[in-house]
Amino acid sequence: MTTPELYLIDGSAYIYRAYHAIKPLSNSHGLPTHAIFGFTAILRRLIKERNPRYLAVAFDTKGPVFRHRLYGQYKANRPPMPEDLIPQIPYIRKMVAAYRILNLEHEDQEADDLIASVAKKMAGQGYRVVIVSGDKDLLQLVSPGITLWDPMNDRVMDEAAVEEKYGLPPSLLLDYFALTGDSSDNIPGVPGVGPKSAQKLIAEHRSLEGLYAVVASLKPSKIIQQIRDNRDAAFLSRELVRLNTSAETPGDLEQYRLPEPDIEALRALLLELEFHSLLKEETRPARIDTSRFHLVRHQEQLAALAERLAGASLVAVDTETDSLDPLKARLVGVSLCTEDGEAWYLPCGHRDEAGELVAGQLPLDRLIEFLRPVLEHPGTTKIGHNLKFDLAVLSAPCNGGIQLACPLHDTMIGAWLLAPDRRTYKLDDLCGEINLRMTSYEEVTHADKSEDAFCRVPLEAAKNYSCEDVYGALRLYQEQLPQLERADLLALLREVEGPLVPVLAAMEREGIRVDADKLARLSAEFDRRLRTDELSIYQAAGMSFNINSPKQLGEVLFEKLQLPKGRKTKTGWSTDVKVLENLSFDHELPALILQYRNLAKLKSTYVDKLASLRNPRTGRVHTSFNQCGTATGRLSSSSPNLQNIPIRTEEGRRIRSAFIAADGCLLLAADYSQIDLRVLAHYSQDRELIAAFQGGQDIHRRTAAEIFNVSPELVTAEMRRVAKTINFGIVYGMSSFGLSSQLHVSRKDAQLFIDRYFAHFSGIKDFMASTIQQAKKDGFVTTLLGRRRPLAEINSANRVQREFAERTAINTPIQGTAADIIKLAMLRIHRELLRRDFRARMLLQIHDELVLEVPETELDPVSRLLKDSMESAMPLRVPLVVQLRHGTSLDKDE
Repeated sequence: MTTPELYLIDGSAYIYRAYHAIKPLSNSHGLPTHAIFGFTAILRRLIKERNPRYLAVAFDTKGPVFRHRLYGQYKANRPPMPEDLIPQIPYIRKMVAAYRILNLEHEDQEADDLIASVAKKMAGQGYRVVIVSGDKDLLQLVSPGITLWDPMNDRVMDEAAVEEKYGLPPSLLLDYFALTGDSSDNIPGVPGVGPKSAQKLIAEHRSLEGLYAVVASLKPSKIIQQIRDNRDAAFLSRELVRLNTSAETPGDLEQYRLPEPDIEALRALLLELEFHSLLKEETRPARIDTSRFHLVRHQEQLAALAERLAGASLVAVDTETDSLDPLKARLVGVSLCTEDGEAWYLPCGHRDEAGELVAGQLPLDRLIEFLRPVLEHPGTTKIGHNLKFDLAVLSAPCNGGIQLACPLHDTMIGAWLLAPDRRTYKLDDLCGEINLRMTSYEEVTHADKSEDAFCRVPLEAAKNYSCEDVYGALRLYQEQLPQLERADLLALLREVEGPLVPVLAAMEREGIRVDADKLARLSAEFDRRLRTDELSIYQAAGMSFNINSPKQLGEVLFEKLQLPKGRKTKTGWSTDVKVLENLSFDHELPALILQYRNLAKLKSTYVDKLASLRNPRTGRVHTSFNQCGTATGRLSSSSPNLQNIPIRTEEGRRIRSAFIAADGCLLLAADYSQIDLRVLAHYSQDRELIAAFQGGQDIHRRTAAEIFNVSPELVTAEMRRVAKTINFGIVYGMSSFGLSSQLHVSRKDAQLFIDRYFAHFSGIKDFMASTIQQAKKDGFVTTLLGRRRPLAEINSANRVQREFAERTAINTPIQGTAADIIKLAMLRIHRELLRRDFRARMLLQIHDELVLEVPETELDPVSRLLKDSMESAMPLRVPLVVQLRHGTSLDKDE
């Protein structure tokens, strides 16, 4: 029979170790969470790896313990608990309670004493005890029935391991520690006696009593004299180090039995802490009841469903397809769900292994005929998760050209508006947080990697899977609605983000034409230039090496060429952009490396990628716009990412020139002029900034004149460049350090520029201060349309975190409002193009720029429409100004 094993966790020690081991974290309400997360990770690892049947956690008491009565200076030199650790302690205790682990705590005892008492008591009853700790003091307890395991370094200490480390058996460690003392606990020990001397003395004399019995006869030395002079300190230290093994603790093994966790308490705690990954792993969401999910296979069922949905105020919808590419996806089935949670799956494209349609499905034309009045009805709110995909699929001619009419409530967007800093907005993860377990795509397709895998899913399994999706979306909608109302975000969703979904879907469907031949020529040219650059690099380095290896590059720069070293990384010296830019002043090689890297990135990321993503049927690239990609509200794009194409370099302009208009059309681009600074002027109400914009002045020239103390006529191009850097740097909360680095001037000069800037634009300084103050009070900032950005670290005790949050507080209202403005403009333009029956269409949104493809005959009226719509999108204290250009390509110089 196996001897029962009891695990005892040194809770207090691991709180501090977790706190220092993990970088600062916090939830969206600003509660620090890194110590909680680290401590929980230790609990989970222990439970997972050791599967303990019996377990307890011991914590220190808040007040003084018996050792303080022995020695008033006990632990007197310990710093106070870090401010951001204090609020985490109650949550760590709640975590222990949620796992239903026995908590050991006594007002006059430390955690070590409680562990010692339990260990001795239970080992004495014949049980095996494993102490989970890294505290050396607990090694005194190691014996045939007691071992120590530290999960942070995965080291087990038994009697042999203790003797190997200290040269002493565990039974002699108490006297050894008495001589060495412990500075962390302010235990004096004997001054001058280190580990080696203490080990030798205790190994020879076996105890303090044995040592002091003969100390008078030992050969005089400095250490022996210290031992003679500090007898009282040695014996006091031993009493302070000695573990109390008689504390009141449970003596029945069953009291330590580990039951199943309190799942509901654990779920609530993990949700509050926003430990989403742990929530998914640790709690077991309830399987969704499928009894109200129905398979619609016949015309009679379809007719009954049509009657059921007539006049419905809302319906959740989800499409199942044979491809994730909306340009070629064909319907396999559609699921619908109503307000009461009843759901239906309407299959139309499931096939058997031979590729033949499975019997008992709806004909596609009948399905389309049924769906059109339901989904195009303007009085019904359509709910879904990532509705842009469903909208794009349904609107395709092959799937009936159904227009998913507003109002739309996309639960992915709703989750993003509520928590714009989340890492994931996946339906399964969000549903898991409201205790719904979704069947994964891998489960239902049995991990079939084929693009059309869902076609071969049996109808009953497909019904449950697809109905789960619409049911989950409906439940998320019901959860989100009151939260969005409380946060004043519902109008933003209904009036901006929801209506923007079909606009973005239409833009993605249009795509933009690319010149394949030009891309091929650019690729070949860039390849030749890279080979030439390689030779120049080898010549400057005096040797050949792997240019793409940071390690080899570091060896060349810092060992062979002996250039000034910068920041150290785990793998060697940093060779990032900032380092190379700074080194460029000392040697030509870093500049050549930067040139090579930039060209290589342009070739791989844009030239070659664009060619591979060009749709052979349309001759266009169809980027995917992501509404939930940034915390500020700006759109991002992928496959390809068109937001980061450089426009200031010759190479970047040549890449843009590969984006071309269709025959008989022109590309019309409209770019907001200095929109961030205009929004800043509105927010700050700075008189000088407002006057400059209202007067149509060059704001960078005006700023340069002020910071350089010259008249505007004497401002040089370099002065204007400096002023431009400062103007935009202020928006991002740039410090004197950042400005000095960017301008390559001293910090003193950078600070002088900033001081002069704020002296002239004093309203901006007041705006920044008041914004930070309000953010500290509210815990978030908002845009003019009410978009909210939580700032969890705005009141953090950690200076780096706090200052980053302060910069974010200043920047987000400006960037976020600029994002809101262009979205309002896009909605108006899209609506007007359709209303006035123009053939022109929006293709791209790149930061503050909109790109349309316009028939040449429509250029003038569409240009007026575009300019008017963008400049009147939102009333500000200063005018919005839009610059237009047109041509056969995107290159602004053409």
